[in-house]
Amino acid sequence: GQTAPIVSVELNRDHLRDPNFWFIILGFPTCLGLILPLLNFCLRRLSLWLNDIENHRTEAEHRSYFIIKVFAFRFVCYFAALYYYAFIGVGTKDPQATEHGILRVASTMFTYLTISHWWVVFLQVFFPLLLHKWRVYRERLRLRNELRSLELMELELAPSIEHEKTADERLQLKKQLLNKRLLLEHAQVNIWEEMMLPEHDSFTEYLFAVTQFAYVTCFSVILPITPLIVLINQLLNMRLDAFKICRGRRRPLSVKTGGIGVWDHVLHIVTVLAILTNCSLMALTSFQFSWLADQIGTLGVFALAIGWEHLMLLVKYCLQLTVSSMPTSVQNEVRKKKYDQERKRYMTLRAKKDRRSGSVGIAGDKAPISRNDSDIRSVTSEKIGTGFKSTCHPIRES
Repeated sequence: GQTAPIVSVELNRDHLRDPNFWFIILGFPTCLGLILPLLNFCLRRLSLWLNDIENHRTEAEHRSYFIIKVFAFRFVCYFAALYYYAFIGVGTKDPQATEHGILRVASTMFTYLTISHWWVVFLQVFFPLLLHKWRVYRERLRLRNELRSLELMELELAPSIEHEKTADERLQLKKQLLNKRLLLEHAQVNIWEEMMLPEHDSFTEYLFAVTQFAYVTCFSVILPITPLIVLINQLLNMRLDAFKICRGRRRPLSVKTGGIGVWDHVLHIVTVLAILTNCSLMALTSFQFSWLADQIGTLGVFALAIGWEHLMLLVKYCLQLTVSSMPTSVQNEVRKKKYDQERKRYMTLRAKKDRRSGSVGIAGDKAPISRNDSDIRSVTSEKIGTGFKSTCHPIRES
């Protein structure tokens, strides 16, 4: 009379066609995906607070450690449920439990890539625009009220009631009107409406790209349509980011950089985690390895998975060392540019040295000119005898 656990229920066509079944399977991931942006906002504030406590020496160190903290928190938030369903929630070697775990991982992945992602896009792109329009509307309403009050103040200076005020009061009122009119004219410039927009920060774009990369590398073996969904999301985000920069953010300032910085190390960490995750999924959830476990034992399957994981890590590090991040043509252009810069620098130094030696020689040649006429004639004859060609004519005695 005991009720069987949900992982022991066999999946059949009746379950797959039942809307209540999919409501249960997709309901919790959908709610979690809608709540995650708020949780990420709180964890980002926590990361910034921890970074301020650490008091790093430079801005680069502060941003690097901030990126590491935020990505670690986000990885736990988004991938904790996936790892739980894939490895911990199964709990037994029952094939039906494994099927339930894989189904839950696939449904959670699909929810994160669609509903949760579109919800985040709405919060990052369209919600700030709606908030900005509301603030602009409030500001314009305030300016309209100020203009009405200015018109009322101008009516007080009308000739009909001008005699009711003293000269000092009229002068003070005119000054107030002039200052207020100047301020209102400046307040109606469109630049103030643009200043109400939030600042542009590329941090969210980097974080989104790395998270999508982690989805593809870690769990695309469970949901093979993941790369296609991520590709569609990336293509849409390219246009949405352009729209966000042009319409929904302040004009960003251009900053020179030598690369993506600490994000490169984060991508390498994600790659290593992806290798470990795929090898673990292959060893623990594959039916072929279940048959192999009956032949060589659980310890043998574990050793085989560890060996395959080390082989994949070796291939990864070999590719990392051999494949350059720059194409050969770009490397040749960089070497050519460095060579031209060194040659130009050498020629400049050589020209400076020649000018210095020439100025010293000219100074030495000019020294005998200050002597009397006989010394000048002797020096001139000596120069002509040695082959010195002078543009000056010899001085003749009068």
